[in-house]
Amino acid sequence: MKKEWGRNMNVLILSSQFGMGHQMAAKAIGEEILKLDKDANVIELDLLRYYYPKASRYIFRLFQMMVEHCYGIYNLVYKTTGKLKVDLKPMGINLYRKLEKLMEDHYPDMIVCTLPLCAKSIASYMERTGKHIPLVTCITDISIHPEWITPQADAYLAPTKEVKENLVRNGASPEQIFVTGIPVRQQFLGEVPMRDKGQKKILIMGGGLGIIPNLDRLMQVIHRMPGITATVITGKNRKAYEAFQGRYEDIEVLGYTENISKYMKEADLVITKAGGITLFELIHCQVPLFVIHPFLEQEVNNARYAQNMGIAKVIWNKSSDFPGILEKFLSDGRQWEQMAENISKAKDEIMEWSLDDAMNTVMERMAA
Repeated sequence: MKKEWGRNMNVLILSSQFGMGHQMAAKAIGEEILKLDKDANVIELDLLRYYYPKASRYIFRLFQMMVEHCYGIYNLVYKTTGKLKVDLKPMGINLYRKLEKLMEDHYPDMIVCTLPLCAKSIASYMERTGKHIPLVTCITDISIHPEWITPQADAYLAPTKEVKENLVRNGASPEQIFVTGIPVRQQFLGEVPMRDKGQKKILIMGGGLGIIPNLDRLMQVIHRMPGITATVITGKNRKAYEAFQGRYEDIEVLGYTENISKYMKEADLVITKAGGITLFELIHCQVPLFVIHPFLEQEVNNARYAQNMGIAKVIWNKSSDFPGILEKFLSDGRQWEQMAENISKAKDEIMEWSLDDAMNTVMERMAA
């Protein structure tokens, strides 16, 4: 029998707006905690915005510009800090004082971090004060980066067994690590409805930033393929929505939607960026991926993992004729069906723990 959570427990979930994946994982964990204990007091906080309420919007805008136009610099920093094991924990008396006020305001019984900056901040605070607050780090990268690891962490939610093995090699105890996949919101869980075998549906998504390369060519290919319809979700990319909405009668174009799971569960294939949380949303919805030229280092690793699992078709070369490859792929029912079969088994092969069992176990250990 599962142990009951303490009434009115304060759970502080820290993340930040670098892409959307970290915040979506934070929301997923918050939903799971409230499902387990409706009386829990769950506070989700953007830590960078809390640190720098005025400057943070410029930092986020700079990050988006780097991702879109200077991703080589981003990848170089990511690789370099990984190889050199640079400690990126925030320093300075002002940040320490803000963290002190945050703890006084919310008095958390547990802290969950879905971004390395947050985990390093809390670890640094505990190291400086000598205080200990149960800390759970949720890793949202398929490949482990040293910046995720802190000796103050009581538990890690790891996306894969490979990440768990890497954590153990870097000093974490196996008992601390729960392979849950990257947490997804409740709307992605549950039974997947039967799909219409007579009509293939494709979903095209650009992630939270709405970056969809060569969308016009993609839509042309799909439009001329018989028996296939599509939905395009442009996210917060208003320019893309206005450019393509209403262009083809068999392709629906939507802007930002909260009900993304509805479209995933109806789709037979999703053309998307290889974001970590998107990958696990699709695993839960049992939909294979078609990925075009992943370029951010984390997305390259995610795409390679999905390809090795046999659940994704990845176009690696930027100069490849991907519309022609897509058209050939859509015509090849055997390859498509094999990927669909593989992804129907992927969840059980990857995940050792459900999120609710993992969080209950963490709570039992806290109460012991």
